Amino acid sequence: MSNTQTRILSAIALLLIFGLALSFKTTGLTILIFISGVFLVDEFVHNLLKLKRKHASYIMAMISFIAGFALFNFLDRSDVYYNYFIHTGAALNTVLIAYLFFEPMQAKFIISIMKRYAFFMGIFFLVPLSAMAYLLTKADWAYYVVLMLLVNFLADTGAWFFGKNFGNTKLWPTISPKKTRAGAIGGAFTSVVLSSLFIYFVLNKLNLFIIVSLLILAIFAQIGDLIESKLKRQFDVKDSSNLIPGHGGIYDRLDSLLFVAPFYVMMVKYLL
Repeated sequence: MSNTQTRILSAIALLLIFGLALSFKTTGLTILIFISGVFLVDEFVHNLLKLKRKHASYIMAMISFIAGFALFNFLDRSDVYYNYFIHTGAALNTVLIAYLFFEPMQAKFIISIMKRYAFFMGIFFLVPLSAMAYLLTKADWAYYVVLMLLVNFLADTGAWFFGKNFGNTKLWPTISPKKTRAGAIGGAFTSVVLSSLFIYFVLNKLNLFIIVSLLILAIFAQIGDLIESKLKRQFDVKDSSNLIPGHGGIYDRLDSLLFVAPFYVMMVKYLL
């Protein structure tokens, strides 16, 4: 079986899992987000930071994520907490943007901090995933969840299509050799156009502020992917895990979604 066929079959399996969770409505999606978070913490602390699962920092990271997610998403869905997660996530992302653009590849300052405070990685993933879970408290939660996925995965699909067919100039070869400028522009274009159509025909809303926000989100989706690429190069790993055949790990699939989530939720709160 070719790698392309493996990727397609894995993508179909992921869609079926998402569909199954969706059939149980908000409870099913909350559980899916929770399970994804457990895998994310495990992949990052065990596979990237290379700490054994019996290490104290690994255990603390996992417990902090599980306890925090259970408290704030299963027991108490308060807007106060969600506002905290949304704005804290945006602040953490600002630090990651600075890491991507300003820290030299050989410096490894951020990853040294992550290794030193590995126990904090549970909170690191709790923040964006809880921001994402905020969508499930909205009356039209299903539309907002679908739109969030469209914004992210259309940017990725568009980047793949335009990069493969029109990409000659590399975007940032030292970080991600396969990405091209044509792919980045095409991915943003695809995401903005199709997401705008979804908002117009499904949510009956569309204005210049929403279109500009969608463009920013499409750019952020690609920045999130670049951040993970830089982290993996500094950690000297190819994939976050081999859990998903042809795709790598959960973090490999959700890197852009995690980065975009706090900013996307801000758009939902203030523009939609």
